[in-house]
Amino acid sequence: LAAAAAKPARKETRKLHDFTVEGEKTLPLNNYTVHWGYFSQLEQPKLTITSGETVTVEMASHHACDDYDKMVAGDSGMESVFEWSTSVMNVERRGATEPSLFQADGVHVLTGPIYVEDAEAGDVLAVEILDLKPRPNQDGKTYGSNAAAWWGFQARNDKADGTPYYPGGFMGNGSDPTLPNDETVSIYELDPSGEYATLNYMFKWPFLTDPKGVLRNYYAFPGTCVPHDYPGFSSKVTDMGWTKDETRGIEYNFDPFPAKIPINMHVGCMGLAPKSHDSVDSIPPMPTGGNLDNKRIGVGTTMYYPVEVAGALLSMGDAHAAQGDGEIDGTAIETSITGTFKITLIKKTDADKPAWFPILDFPLGETADTFIVHGFTETDYLETYKNSPGDIYGAPSSDEGALQPAMMNAYTQTRKFMMATYNISQAESDTIMTQGVDFGITQLVDGNWGVHGVIPKVIFEEAGVDRRRMLAAAAAKPARKETRKLHDFTVEGEKTLPLNNYTVHWGYFSQLEQPKLTITSGETVTV
Repeated sequence: LAAAAAKPARKETRKLHDFTVEGEKTLPLNNYTVHWGYFSQLEQPKLTITSGETVTVEMASHHACDDYDKMVAGDSGMESVFEWSTSVMNVERRGATEPSLFQADGVHVLTGPIYVEDAEAGDVLAVEILDLKPRPNQDGKTYGSNAAAWWGFQARNDKADGTPYYPGGFMGNGSDPTLPNDETVSIYELDPSGEYATLNYMFKWPFLTDPKGVLRNYYAFPGTCVPHDYPGFSSKVTDMGWTKDETRGIEYNFDPFPAKIPINMHVGCMGLAPKSHDSVDSIPPMPTGGNLDNKRIGVGTTMYYPVEVAGALLSMGDAHAAQGDGEIDGTAIETSITGTFKITLIKKTDADKPAWFPILDFPLGETADTFIVHGFTETDYLETYKNSPGDIYGAPSSDEGALQPAMMNAYTQTRKFMMATYNISQAESDTIMTQGVDFGITQLVDGNWGVHGVIPKVIFEEAGVDRRRMLAAAAAKPARKETRKLHDFTVEGEKTLPLNNYTVHWGYFSQLEQPKLTITSGETVTV
């Protein structure tokens, strides 16, 4: 860090990387082209396109100010978004900035919206991800941030030593500097090869005061800029008016375990404005997409979103360098990226629209090999809590009861999709789903918890539209009478335990059961 601080500042403007795929149109990043923390049918479009066009979109991480020097400084687009001083606040509606300005907003910096000509309610918008690349800083390096914060799953459990997890002021600790805050931010550096991200350093969340004099003693507010005091950190953040409680300071770990996390660039929050409300929080996922936080929404994936308003109004942000299923501690490796997308409108009047078109009331993903079905605790929380959408945070999704309804939702959506797409019965769907579809926890942190089902296309490829004919042909073949023989083993065991009525026990485990074979440690057994 000291060596980096000794380098002369680079004065030239940062240039975007060379894209594998360039868009026909570009939506750059600045304080005009973003909206912070919400999707809205009232938001003024920032770009208009026609169906089938490709667009390059720049996206800012809402966690970039966790380290201003590494993720904002010297980048004019990023600086214009995050500029918040005692004299200027470039983005006034800055998500859940303070209680008086909540306006039911979330946290994500979203670029857009993009208006798609001729899009109308009842259509489906297909967004194919052609390219995703990191947004390097003025030194040509790329960083990301992970916040283990109060909304993470770890905050619902005691710490490893058995003591409670304290999320700062969120649980009523107030500004008392003697009370702890276990929230921890981890800064990652992305390897130039694009293969992995490595922990650079970690710090405990400090007690901060913003340029308006509001205390920020837990990680709850987007765009909070941390006035670091490690060697070489610039004065830009303190110059803007951000201060910290000097009696607490900032607790750092500059020697974290050097784990190498495989990079998997994907878009955490992408979707369309809903019709039901003028403006909605960007955090809970909804039928028109939004904050799915699914690591599979990367290059090669096409997302399909039901259109509810004229022009579709597509926005995107919350880009991730990596994330495991579950997003356990609260966030992925949040970073700024630039992507290229092919945006295609599927009209409700199209004669060749997909078989699943009439039943699509959720965001659907497709890759070359799979379909990805998304289910949530509430299929449409904006309908369930239409009078007060924020109540989703107090629903079962905020405790252990959220996972079952999310799984039920994912199951019914997957069943519905398979029956419509492949013209199969429910009984056929259930057995095929059980053997061939993988379900996973998408995220446990977004209010409306997510479970996804991944359907391999190969299950249906041989059958296709001719499945009934093939079944009939197979039924007409004469039955094989020969006895089935065991295959030849790749590896034979030193000992064998054969199958018969003596060697089995049915329906129980028991310490009293008579052993049927005795071996020594290290022996191989064929069973």
